[in-house]
Amino acid sequence: MLSKIRAEQDEEGVYFYQAFNSAIADYAVENQRFGGDDFKPIRTTWIKPSFTWVLYRSGYATKPNQERILKVKLSHEAFAAILSACRCPEGGLDETYAPAAVSRSSAGSRGVVQWDPERDLMMFDPKKKNVPRKMLRERSIQIGLQGGLSELYVVSALSIEDVTERAHEVGRAHKCKKEKDCEAAMQTLKQEGILPLERDYVPDLREDHKLRLGLLPGEAADRIARLGMGEAAKIKDVNQDVKIS
Repeated sequence: MLSKIRAEQDEEGVYFYQAFNSAIADYAVENQRFGGDDFKPIRTTWIKPSFTWVLYRSGYATKPNQERILKVKLSHEAFAAILSACRCPEGGLDETYAPAAVSRSSAGSRGVVQWDPERDLMMFDPKKKNVPRKMLRERSIQIGLQGGLSELYVVSALSIEDVTERAHEVGRAHKCKKEKDCEAAMQTLKQEGILPLERDYVPDLREDHKLRLGLLPGEAADRIARLGMGEAAKIKDVNQDVKIS
């Protein structure tokens, strides 16, 4: 199973999701940039191209300090620069390189690429209600940023959109008691153009770095594919447990 980045994208850039409190979200949407008294530009932050994963993490935008979902657009070049400064502990190859595309402010900063089982936007999990269904054979990328790399992300935002109501609509659909009712509700949202169209995305990175991140067939990709099996199952959710260092 090859890990792939799936994201909504266009000629100008690629989209990511984050959950924030209302104060941060209001400022970001109004000013089309991150800032304000509550925002810490160099704090450790996680970005996700999967709309489903931010729904899962935030409880469909209901958890404290995660009650607003923002959709952030980065240029293809900015995303490549961020990825080029990331390592992937799950792949077992921790070397990183920082090409000239990474600004001086992010020099020495590090990011973490994490591959988790994807979540199914179209259906709730029958084993655990009110969360998107886990898809064990597909992986979803999450990217942890700190220091100058987090700052690079902040200043690179091309647009910021509030998609909280979309999160709530999916949450209501996933609360259906029967799968057929959930399917019907989600199909309606899809037909109304409310759901994102996430497609395979290939970042403009050197081949050796794609290998280290598990984006090409090789040792790292093989290790990532085995996550959840045997010893690899001991790797915990790095959004809480793996430090960026």
